[in-house]
Amino acid sequence: MLLSKTSSSFDLSRKQELALQQYTRGEEISVVSSQIWQVYRGVVQLSKVRQDGTEIVLGWITADGAFGNYVDNSLTYRAVALSNVYVKQYFLRDIIKNPLLARQFFAQFSDRLIESQQLLAIVAVKSVEERLKQLLLMLRQKMGQAVIDGVRLQLRFTHQHLAEILNTTRVTITRILGSLQEKGLIYFDRDRHIVIVNSEIASFNEIIAPESYYKRCR
Repeated sequence: MLLSKTSSSFDLSRKQELALQQYTRGEEISVVSSQIWQVYRGVVQLSKVRQDGTEIVLGWITADGAFGNYVDNSLTYRAVALSNVYVKQYFLRDIIKNPLLARQFFAQFSDRLIESQQLLAIVAVKSVEERLKQLLLMLRQKMGQAVIDGVRLQLRFTHQHLAEILNTTRVTITRILGSLQEKGLIYFDRDRHIVIVNSEIASFNEIIAPESYYKRCR
C-alpha cells in the first residue's frame, strides 16, 4: 500500500510516490524491451495491435503487477492507463542484479500469459452472451470489490469498451447487459459501475467453470 495511518509510514510512502511516474486515465505508457513497469496504484490495460490496425486486449495489470514487452522490440504492444496510475520503471540491467526481483517479475509474467490465454479463449466463444458473462466473471476475479449485495467492478467499463474487448458491437453489448439486468444477474450503481449480484454468482460460475474451458487455457 502507498498510504498508511502512521506518520513514519506516510513519509516513506511519500518518498515512494515521488519516485513513481503518474499517468492519467487514457494515457499510453511506453512499452519497450529494455524496461519493465510495476504498477503501484491503478489499472493498466495491455493490448497488441495487428498489422491491419485492429487491437486485441491481452489483460489488465493492477496494483503490484508488472508488465513489459519481454518478447521483442515491436511497437505493436500497447499499455493504456484505465484510471489514474502510479508506476515505477525498472531497467533490465537493474533487474539482473536483483535475483529476488527477477523471480518476482518472472512469476508475474507467467501469470500474465495464462490470463491472456484465458481472455483469448473467452473471445473465441461463439455466443456473445456467453463471452460477456465469462468476461464479467474474469473482471470480478481481477478487480472486484465486495459490496453489500455483490461484487462491484473497480473500473467503469463502457458498453463500447466491452464491445471492443469481445470483438462485437456496442448495440449487442447494450442488449445483453439489459437482459442480464432484467434477470437480476447484475446492476449498475450510481457511478455506472457493474455489480454482479451475490446470489447470482453461482450462475456465472456454471458457465465459466466447465473443465473443458480451463483445459483450453492451459
